Amino acid sequence: MSELSPLSVADASAWLDELREGASGIEKSALANAHDLLRAVSGTTDEEPMALLESAAAYASGADATVVESLAPRIRVAMRLLRAGALSAAWVVVVDNATGFVSRDFRASTSSGAERTEWPLPLLTALEPPHVFADLPGFRDPRYAVADELYEIGAGMKLRCHVDEVAAGRHPVLSGWAALDVLTTDPEEEVAIVATQEGRDVRWPGVRQRRADLVGGNRDTIRRRAWAGWTAECRPGELGEGAGKWSLSVEVTHRGLTRRARIGKSVGELAACAVGRQLSDRPVTRLLAGPGGWAIGS
Repeated sequence: MSELSPLSVADASAWLDELREGASGIEKSALANAHDLLRAVSGTTDEEPMALLESAAAYASGADATVVESLAPRIRVAMRLLRAGALSAAWVVVVDNATGFVSRDFRASTSSGAERTEWPLPLLTALEPPHVFADLPGFRDPRYAVADELYEIGAGMKLRCHVDEVAAGRHPVLSGWAALDVLTTDPEEEVAIVATQEGRDVRWPGVRQRRADLVGGNRDTIRRRAWAGWTAECRPGELGEGAGKWSLSVEVTHRGLTRRARIGKSVGELAACAVGRQLSDRPVTRLLAGPGGWAIGS
């Protein structure tokens, strides 16, 4: 996200009116723009701009629910709150979302008299498997009395994975990275390769690895993938002779929350060279590519 210039309530209302004029089919980008207008207003007022929030709520309510659910977690929660009529809770979330992106006229300074500095805040979460809640202002705060489900972000959380290397052998080894959206990786996570055929799973445990090359981004994401590396040894012999084709996935369990993603949709050049080649000779096993991802078979 880039820095936003503070905007008056009147100017934001005018911009929002323009957005509402083309509200026949509200797209994801339009809701993000509406959210930016509200964030920009937080730089010019300490009061809840209730009329503007009501207008934004009416606009957000015209969007399809699937569009709202496709938004990034912070924006998604703000829009859900607006659509639910929880305007005060929506405003404190917007203000939190604006931190580090919108300059504000502080009413207080540090003890030395210098201006206070703001940085973007990392998104904190409350993990209660199978649920993951965005721990944003208003969550379980009796002053706002809003439903927990408006802060739930776990249902849309996905596992992103990439394969860097494939080493052939009696027990082929696959290596890469895998990380859940929003949650920060840690060395205690369980990771495994899962071979699947007609509802049957064969699981090969792997290990987490620290990846300095995945450290970076902004304050929110800089260490999120620091422990995203993984390596796992496949044991084709456990599938049986002439076992046919088995799809491959990587599975990560983070403090009781488990997600799985197909292997082979994102691969490095070295790993891609292994497709079609023999991985193991006892039994004879090859790495196969398909539209859904990788598989192994004879």
